[in-house]
Amino acid sequence: MTTSTPAPSAQQAGPEGSPQQYILKLLAGKMISSVICVLAQVGVADHLTEGPREVADLAAATETEPGMLYRFLRAAASVGLYAELPDGRFALTSTGQFMRSDIPGSLRHLASLYGEESVWNCFGYAVETLRTGRPAGPKVRGGKDWFAYMAERPEWAEVFHKAMTGTSDISAKIAEAYDFGRFATIADIAGGQGRLLSAILTKHPQARGVLFDQASAIEGAGPVLAEQGVADRVECVVGDFFASVPQGPDAYLLKAIMHDWDDENCVKILSGIKAALDGKPEGRVFVIDAVVPDGNDWHFSKAMDIAMGVSLGSKERNRKEWTQLLAAAGFELVGATATVPPHHIIEARPV
Repeated sequence: MTTSTPAPSAQQAGPEGSPQQYILKLLAGKMISSVICVLAQVGVADHLTEGPREVADLAAATETEPGMLYRFLRAAASVGLYAELPDGRFALTSTGQFMRSDIPGSLRHLASLYGEESVWNCFGYAVETLRTGRPAGPKVRGGKDWFAYMAERPEWAEVFHKAMTGTSDISAKIAEAYDFGRFATIADIAGGQGRLLSAILTKHPQARGVLFDQASAIEGAGPVLAEQGVADRVECVVGDFFASVPQGPDAYLLKAIMHDWDDENCVKILSGIKAALDGKPEGRVFVIDAVVPDGNDWHFSKAMDIAMGVSLGSKERNRKEWTQLLAAAGFELVGATATVPPHHIIEARPV
C-alpha cells in the first residue's frame, strides 16, 4: 500500500494571514528589493546620518523627484529600513543604519550592485534559463561576460569591488573563525582590495601575504592595506587565475570566487592552485563560500543560487558538490567551518 505525504498546511506555508496574502507578500519582494537597491544607489542613508530630514531636503541632496522619493521611502519604511515620523520627516532605523556607506557591516554597495541594470534584468529572462539551463547574463550584457562588462564600466567596477571585498567586521569574523596562524605565507586569490587578507594578517603578525587580482582591484588595495597596518607584509600581484597563481604561499584563499563559475572553470582555478602547492603536502586551499543546507528551511544561499544561475550560469553548492568539485582538481575536503552567514570556510588539502 502506498501512502502519500500530506501537503503542507496553510499555517506552515504562510504564517501571516491567508495563503493568498502570504503569496502576495512574497511577490512584492521584487518591488521592495528594487526600492532598497535604488535608494542605496542614490545614497539616501548617507544623508540621514545626522538625523531625520525633510523629504524635500533629501530630494535636493540626492537629485531625485520629491514626490517619488517620498513613495520610495514609504515603501522602504514598511519593511523597517526607514521610519516616517509624525511631522513627515524620515529617519533611519537601527536596521537601516546598515545602508550607510561609513559603518562596519554596511550593505550599501551590495544593494547598489544587486540593482545594477544587467544584474537586475537577468531575472526578466529567468524562464528561458529555467527551460534551457543557460544564463541570461550574456544576452543582457551584449554578449560580454561579467568581468568584461565591468571593465567597460569603471564606476560599477568600483561598486563591485567594494561589495565583494566586504567590510572590516565581516572579514575580522572570518579571520577569527579559523586559525590561519600555522601558515607562513597566505595568498588571497582574487582578493579585491585586501580586507580579508588584512584581517588575517592583523590577527597573525608573524605571517606574510600575497594579494592577487586584476589591476582594477589591486589599484585600490594600497590605502586599505596601509590603513590596516599590513602593507609592509603584503606583496600585491596582478594576474589572471586562469593562467597561473603565485607560487610559494602555504595557503590560498578563494572568497566568494567559486560561486561565480561553473564546475569546469572552478576546476581550472583549483588545478592552478594545486600546481602551485606541488611539494607542499601540508599546504591548503580555503574556499570561503556558502554551503547550501539540505531541507526546506530558508537560507540565503538558496536564493543566491538562482541569481548566479540566471546571471552567470554558475551556482551555490552543497557539501557533496564541494567534495566532488575539489576532488576533480586533486583536493580532499578536510572540513567546513561555519562563519558569517552564508559563508563557510571550506578547507581542502592536496592529494
